[in-house]
Amino acid sequence: MREVTIGANEAGQRFDKFLKKYLKEAGSGFLYKMLRKKNITLNGKKATGNEKLNQGDEIRLFLSD
Repeated sequence: MREVTIGANEAGQRFDKFLKKYLKEAGSGFLYKMLRKKNITLNGKKATGNEKLNQGDEIRLFLSD
């Protein structure tokens, strides 16, 4: 599991856009599938990807390396 805390630079952008930058190798379909299966959570809750990120938000990635 990997945890990411949103800083001032990432605040204000959409969650899915942040994930595409953070996980460069992953495709869009893979990211949305992981969001649906709750393998990627925002502040401990299921996310859809269209949320706006705020400073201090916690992202948890339950992905194998």
